[in-house]
Amino acid sequence: MHADGKVGGSPLRLSCLPVSFFAAISQRQMPLEEWLDLAAELGLDGVECGPLLVKPLGPVAPGEFRRLAEVRGLAVSNFTGYTDFTRPEPEAREREVSAAFEALRVAQEVGAPSFRALTGQRRAGVEVAQGVEWVAAGLRQVAEEAMRLGLRVNLENHTKAFTWDDFDFAMRGDVFLRVVDALGDSAVGVQFDVANPLVAEEDALALLERVKSSVGYVHLNDVRRAGAFEFVPVGSGIAPIREALVALRAVGYEGWVGIEEASRTGNAGFREAVANARRLLAEA
Repeated sequence: MHADGKVGGSPLRLSCLPVSFFAAISQRQMPLEEWLDLAAELGLDGVECGPLLVKPLGPVAPGEFRRLAEVRGLAVSNFTGYTDFTRPEPEAREREVSAAFEALRVAQEVGAPSFRALTGQRRAGVEVAQGVEWVAAGLRQVAEEAMRLGLRVNLENHTKAFTWDDFDFAMRGDVFLRVVDALGDSAVGVQFDVANPLVAEEDALALLERVKSSVGYVHLNDVRRAGAFEFVPVGSGIAPIREALVALRAVGYEGWVGIEEASRTGNAGFREAVANARRLLAEA
């Protein structure tokens, strides 16, 4: 990687979401500074932030997270939200909107330019058409508030949040595309995760082809085999990462590329993932 943060002459910048360290950092077993020191040592351009890394669930206030990152030469590339708009009760969906507004303010305080949104959980009795309507209505409100704060909302093709009982309502590509279509005239973009479609035993590149012009953030992740909800270091599994990056470059994508390190293999997993991500970016 060049000193200006470009990979192979590309403006793409590399960041990381330290999922493998979430529990240790939030439970005060690992200092946040230890993770940020590793990120700086690995030469990352930025880091992602999320609820478990800042108060009240994490160890530091949002402004302090930003300061700790910046003094190490790291930008905050994204804030990971956990919106859940498939709740049948209208009051519960209203609370989700309020919670998302608060999370947007945290995202602004840490200096993130974008906010990761989710559709919500699959719930028994919630029909797809009804769920799509609820999700689109909630995300439109979140996107409007985000625009007011100078942020962009990107909806991720997701699997399952650590606090959820079930998988994502839109884990299947056809449902995700219905939500994207319902948001077509809104400011909501796509946060594309290269590995998540494989968990649903679907074709990641086929889904990317449908949404590539709307991608505002990219997550690199990897799995050892299709159908398994078990992640491995980026570049060590079967996810079509290089091919996805080629497709994104072809449509002029110049945003952040975030490694979602969820292999739970310690520092070695981060080192392997970053090295592989750099190689794949260069090859693309």
